[in-house]
Amino acid sequence: MEPLALRYFREVAAHGSVRHAAERMFVAQSAVSRQITLLETELGVPLFERHARGMLITEAGQLLLLYSNDMRTRFDELRGILQEYETLRRGHAEIACVEGLMTSFMPEAMHGFSHANPAISLGVISIGSQAVAEAVAEHRYDLGVLFGSAPRTDLVELARMPQPLYAVVSPSHPLAHRSRCTLADIAPYPVVLPDRSFVIRQLVDRVCVTRKLSLSRMVETNTLAFAQMLVIGSSTHVTFLPADLLTPSIKQGTLVGLSLDELSLKSGHVTLVASRTRKLSLAANHLASYLAERMAAKHKPHAR
Repeated sequence: MEPLALRYFREVAAHGSVRHAAERMFVAQSAVSRQITLLETELGVPLFERHARGMLITEAGQLLLLYSNDMRTRFDELRGILQEYETLRRGHAEIACVEGLMTSFMPEAMHGFSHANPAISLGVISIGSQAVAEAVAEHRYDLGVLFGSAPRTDLVELARMPQPLYAVVSPSHPLAHRSRCTLADIAPYPVVLPDRSFVIRQLVDRVCVTRKLSLSRMVETNTLAFAQMLVIGSSTHVTFLPADLLTPSIKQGTLVGLSLDELSLKSGHVTLVASRTRKLSLAANHLASYLAERMAAKHKPHAR
């Protein structure tokens, strides 16, 4: 139901090119250009600056983009309400979640929720904590689960769950016989670290600065699953993983988790968040309530 001119405008704004917008929408470039020109004529302001390398959105165009995004969000909310009119157990919900919960907690929660609510479809994406916060605040996802506390005032916290970090080694590692350690104990060994977009990395770096420690960084990666696999295949490497991601490997005997003595690392948590400025659909409310209950009931795993 979005006006055709606005759809073309959104695509050009997103890709900075009439040609790319036309290709994505399977129409002629002239059709896109004509709609943009008509829109600019109707509004009486230029929406883009034309350059040889593409289209640069103007301040007026930015305002129109905000309006268009708001229109789409409101329409999605209306559609969700209408779909749920006959029964409270219909609709669709979207959630963004950090990678650390995608191995155990989220699959189990999604299975349980879908079994109890078969008419509610779900969308789940794995991204970093900062990206989760931005996506939920910008209404691109109904709910988010991120490490630590909500980093923005336009987010509301719905539930928390303990999620301590563990130093992780293979069973053949010299530290594997221990139940706990400090970062100083880890310093002599090569470390696999997530990149600085991860809250895990930020916490570890903060402790290192406070304790004046320097870890022997061997590999930096943007995926915890890769870090986990590197450690499984090594008798010397160490990495840091949240409890939920570590649990299956502990059960399989492929990894050993050592509790960390540093308070900021062992007292970590994850938080379920929603936008403070968006009214959740009934489907998203059902999902939020279900996740909050699961998070409250979740127990800490054994580190061995």
